Formats: sequence, structure tokens, C-alpha cells
Amino acid sequence: MFSVRGVSKHFENRDRKPFSALQEIDLDIQAGEFLSIIGPSGCGKTTLLNLVAGFIKPTTGVVLKEGVEISGPGPDRTMMFQDYALFPWLTVADNIAFGLGAQKLRRKERDARVNHFISLVGLDGFDKAYPAQLSGGMRQRVSIARALAPDPDVVLMDEPFAALDSLTRDRLQEELLAIWSRTRKTFLLITHNVEEAVFLSDRVIVMESRPGRIRSVIDVAIPRPRFPEIRVRDPLFLNLKHEVLDLLGGVTRAAERH
Repeated sequence: MFSVRGVSKHFENRDRKPFSALQEIDLDIQAGEFLSIIGPSGCGKTTLLNLVAGFIKPTTGVVLKEGVEISGPGPDRTMMFQDYALFPWLTVADNIAFGLGAQKLRRKERDARVNHFISLVGLDGFDKAYPAQLSGGMRQRVSIARALAPDPDVVLMDEPFAALDSLTRDRLQEELLAIWSRTRKTFLLITHNVEEAVFLSDRVIVMESRPGRIRSVIDVAIPRPRFPEIRVRDPLFLNLKHEVLDLLGGVTRAAERH
């Protein structure tokens, strides 16, 4: 679905000195794939996500969707953020419906779609609640529903569970997998959590910084559906987790030497 070809991205710091956030990135993202990107802070993970979203353009190289260069944001790509980004003055239903405004749906069709996604994320009965009345996990469910409601081809997620407690995060990961299995959307996740990356993904991209580039691509050959107990009992899961941790340790040591 997406192809990143020879992409580099340069910025200027406060002294107007250029620095390289990404260098010579080559990556293919398959339709229906759940792909995670992990790496140390400053390795360009979010920059890469923003390039796929079309928020920024590469300095060199090209990002393609189905062979066509991405020139800006589009309704085929939706973004989820760490801070929920919900409108506090809108109800759950209205927050989810907000992204449907550009589709010019009839009210009956819009309401049916909103109700479908409220049920999909387990928020039945909370359609008239406001964000301030919800827990952090419930707010993030609203964010998931809002990202899915416009029926995008790909959902881009920038550390969406980082601010949650571990129990809520684990539960939402399991629910996200269930949603992915039903919708078969393409998901691209940025995370600092190794266990999260391995549990959710078909592949894990390990990045290194200074400048940001891909160090390794790990295939997660764990059968689906995946159940919570594999986090502590499945030898393949534990081996993959340690493999990613070892790679990240090598990345950190290399960065310290520089």
C-alpha cells in the first residue's frame, strides 16, 4: 500500500544549522498490515509517521501510496495522538462524528456509523457523555472510534497508549487487536513499548538515531488471534521481545559513543 523510497528529512535547529532527522529510509507497508516502529527518542519515528500522513514532505526521496506520490493529508489516512485530541465541548458521539463532516453523509447514515463505532469500542451508553466525564482509557477509545469512523485505508498512531496505566494499556491493546481483526485496516504504530510492539504487530521496525535510519526489521511470526497470556508464557513472544530489546540496547550504546 505504501512505499517509502530513499527518504531523508532535514530540519534546521535554532542556530539555523541543518540536522538530519531521517536518512535514506526504504520501507514497504502492506495493505492490512499492523506495523510498529520503535526506537530511541530523536530517531525520527514521528517524522516518518508525519511523512506518511502527508503533514510534511521529504527533503529527498518519495513516499508513495499505491504508486502515487503523497502530496498532503487525505481522508484515506487518519491520525491518533497520545493526548486524545478530543474536543471537550463535544459529546462522545459528536467527537466521533466530527471526522465525518467532509463526507456529506445523510444524518441517518452518519448516526448509524457513529453508533456502530461506539459499540465497536465498547462505549454503549456513553454517547452523550463529555470527555471530562470519561477515564483516560475511555477517552482513548473515543479517539480510536473517531479515527476509524471515516473508513480510512490506514490508521496512524503516535504512542496512543503511552499516558495510560499498564492495566488499561494492556486492555486497550487487546481491544485494538480485536478491532484490527474485524476491520483489517492498515495500522502504523509509533511506540516506545517493546512488549506492545511485539504483541500487536506483524513486523517491528527498529530504528537508530543520529541520523534516523532503520536498523532492523523483525517479523513477528506469532499466530493470530493472540491472547494476553502469551506475554508471559509464549517462548516465541519472549524471544522476540528480547531480540528487540537487544537491538535497542545496541542502538543506545552506539548513540552514547557519538
